[in-house]
Amino acid sequence: MSRSLRLWIVGIGLAAFVQSLAHSSVIFAADPAAIEAGRLKGLEYLKSKQEADGSWVYEGHQVGITALCTLALIENGVPLYDPVVDKGYKSVRRGIDGELKQTYDLTLAALLLARVGDRADKALIRTIGARLLAGQLESGGWTYTCPTVDATSLSSTARAPKRKAGMGDNSCTQFGVLGLWVCSRYGVPIDEAMQLVAARFVDSQNEDGGWPYNPKGTKTDSTGAMTSAGLFCLTVARATKIREELQKNAATRNSSTAKGAEKATLLQDPVYAKGFTQVGYYAKGMSPGSARYFMWSIERLGVLLGLERLGDVKWFDQGATALLKAQKPDGSWPDSKESPADTAFAVLFLRKANLGSDISRLLEGEPEQAFCLPGREGLPRFSSLQEAVAAAKPGEVIRIDGNGPYRCQNDLFKQDLTITAGFGYTPVLEYGVGYDSNGLRYRPEKDEIARALFTIDGGVVTLEGLRLQMDPPSGSSPIPWKILQVNGGQLRLLNCALSEGTKRGVVAISSKGSAGIVVKNSLLATSATAMQLDVADNQKVTIDNSVIFATKGFEISGQKELSIGIYASAVHTIDGFVAEKFSGELSVKALHDVFKCDSLGMSFLGADGSSNGRQWTGRNNVYNVSKWVGFKGKPVVIVKDPPSFSKFFNGGEVDPSKLTIAFLNSRKPGTSVHSLNTQEWDLSEKSELAFSAKKYGILSAITGPGGGFSRFREEIGYNQWQRGETPLSVAELEPLAQN
Repeated sequence: MSRSLRLWIVGIGLAAFVQSLAHSSVIFAADPAAIEAGRLKGLEYLKSKQEADGSWVYEGHQVGITALCTLALIENGVPLYDPVVDKGYKSVRRGIDGELKQTYDLTLAALLLARVGDRADKALIRTIGARLLAGQLESGGWTYTCPTVDATSLSSTARAPKRKAGMGDNSCTQFGVLGLWVCSRYGVPIDEAMQLVAARFVDSQNEDGGWPYNPKGTKTDSTGAMTSAGLFCLTVARATKIREELQKNAATRNSSTAKGAEKATLLQDPVYAKGFTQVGYYAKGMSPGSARYFMWSIERLGVLLGLERLGDVKWFDQGATALLKAQKPDGSWPDSKESPADTAFAVLFLRKANLGSDISRLLEGEPEQAFCLPGREGLPRFSSLQEAVAAAKPGEVIRIDGNGPYRCQNDLFKQDLTITAGFGYTPVLEYGVGYDSNGLRYRPEKDEIARALFTIDGGVVTLEGLRLQMDPPSGSSPIPWKILQVNGGQLRLLNCALSEGTKRGVVAISSKGSAGIVVKNSLLATSATAMQLDVADNQKVTIDNSVIFATKGFEISGQKELSIGIYASAVHTIDGFVAEKFSGELSVKALHDVFKCDSLGMSFLGADGSSNGRQWTGRNNVYNVSKWVGFKGKPVVIVKDPPSFSKFFNGGEVDPSKLTIAFLNSRKPGTSVHSLNTQEWDLSEKSELAFSAKKYGILSAITGPGGGFSRFREEIGYNQWQRGETPLSVAELEPLAQN
C-alpha cells in the first residue's frame, strides 16, 4: 500500500472518529466571522467536486470518501434533504453490497447511515457490525478487510467466525472500534470486543506514552494521530464498560455518582494519563503545514473530554488559525492526491462537528439535578422544572440534562422562556396534579389549571426535544384534559412528541384568544383532538414537517380570522377539520402534505354550505379520504375528487392527487400510546406514493425528540429557528422533486 493512501486511510479513520464523539457544552473563543467564511467556502468546494452519480472520487475507497464528504456537509448544517447530501447518501447506500469488506469503508458507511437515521437502514448497519466483529483479530486489532458475513452471525457465538491471529494496525483498529460503537446502538454486542481492545492498548503503549501505527511491525515510533487513536479506543472501551454496568443494574442509571467522576477516573488512569501528556506535546506542533487529519484528531480529543486546553495549548484557537491560513482561494485545503479528504477534515474541525453525545454522556454521568440555566455563570441546577421556572428570568433557557421521566405539576408560563433537551437526552415530562399557593392539592374537576400539563398565559414559550405525556386520573365525570393550554402569548414547539396513553379524551394543544402557534418536526397524538382552537381574535397556526394523529385534527370555534398553514406534514385522523361552531374567516394553506382521513372536513364549511368564509389553497398534496367537505355532516355532492375539490375553492389547489396512503404505522386514529414515533408515518412500500418521483409528507429523519432533534439542531435551519424564524421543510422538498 502506498504511503499517500495509508495517510489518507489514517485520516479517514480520524474522520470517522469525529463523528462518534459527543457534543460538548464548552464554548471556545474564536473569530466567528472568519471561521464561518472559511467553512462556507470549504462546503461550496466539496459540493463542486461531487460526481453526477452522487459520489466523490478516491481510488479504491469510493464508498469511504463519499461517506466522509457527505458527513462533512451534514455536520456543517447542510440539511439531510439537500440534493447534494441526498445524492451522496444514496450513492453510499448503493455501494453497500455483499462484497463491501474494507474496514474503513464499512465504518464510514455505518456512520453515515446512523447520522441520516432512516429506520430502513437498521438491517444494513447490523450487517456492517457483524462484519466488523468478524474482522477483529485475536490481538484485539483490525487489518484492512473484514469477512463478508451477514447479520445472522450475531444471533449466537456458534455462528460467528473464529478470530484470526495477527496484530493489525492501530489505524484500522481505531476505525473498527468506532464502527462497532456506532453499530452497538443498533443491538450489535461489543462488550467482549472492547475488552480485547482495552488490553491491546494497555499492553502496547510506548515508553513516551504514545502509540505507533504498528505495535510489532516496522513503524513502532509514536505519532500524534496514533496516540489520539489509542486514547480514543481506550475511551470507547471504558464507555462500553460503563454502559454494560448501567444495563446490568438499571437502578444506577440515575445514581448519585458525581457528575464527571468517570471522566476524572479515566484521566487519572496511569496509561491514559501518560498518553494524554504526550498528546499535549503533539498539540504544540499544530501549524498551517500540519496534516489536517492530525489536527482533527487533536480537536476531537478536546471536544470529547470537554477541555479547552490540551497541555498548555488552547487547541481550537491554534488549530483554527492554522487552517484558515492554509485555505486556498477556491475554498479547498491542499491535498497531495487532489482528493477532497483534507477539505472535509478541515471544515469538520472548524465546525467542531459531532454525531451524538453518548460517549461524553457516559463519561460525565447524568447529574442529580437535571434542570439547569446554561446561560448563567456557574450553571445553576434544580431538582424540578417547577424550581427552574421559578428561578428563570424572561428570555432564559432551561436545559434538561436527563431522560426522566419527570413528574410535573401544572406549570404556568407567563414570560418568554425556552425549555430544551440537553444533548443526547430525550426528557419525558409527565402530567401530575400539583398544588396551589397555599399548598393545597388542585382538584381537576374544579381547578382549570390542573387540567393541563402546562398552561401558557403570556410570552413566547419554546419547547424543544421533549416528550410530553399525559395519563390523567379516572373520575366519575368527564374533564376536558389538555396537554398544553395556550391562553395568550405564543407557543413554539420543535421536535416534541405530545401523547396520551389512557384514551380519556385528551386534547394535545388547546388555545383561546389570539395565541400564535408554531409546531415543527413534532408529533401530536391523542385520542380526542390534536388542536382545539377557540378563535376570539385573529390567529395564525403553522404546522411544519409534523404528524397529526387523533380522532379530530383541528376543532375550531369562535368568530374571528384564522389562518392555518400545513407544510410537509401527515394528517392522519378520522375528521380532519371540524368547524361547525366557527363563524369567522378560515384560510388553510397546504403544501406537500398527505391527508389520510375518513372525512377531510364534513363540518368545514359555513352555514350556507358554500365556500364563503372558507379558503383552501395548496400544491402537491395527496388525499386518501372517503368524504371531502360539507356542513354539519352533510357533504357537498359536487366535491367528489381532487379536481372538483380544487374547483370548489376557485382553483386554489394545484396538482392534487387521490391515492392510497399506507404508513408504516397501521394504528387507527384515536389509539395513541406513548411509544409512538414519527418514523411510523413514513410511507410503506404498499403505498402508491412510495416510489413517486415527487416528495410528500414528513422528512422523518429530522422529526421528533431524540435522534430527530439531534439531527435538526445541527442544521442551518436550527440557527434560523433560534432567531425566531420558522424555516419550512417544503423548501427542502421541492428541489428534490425536481431532481
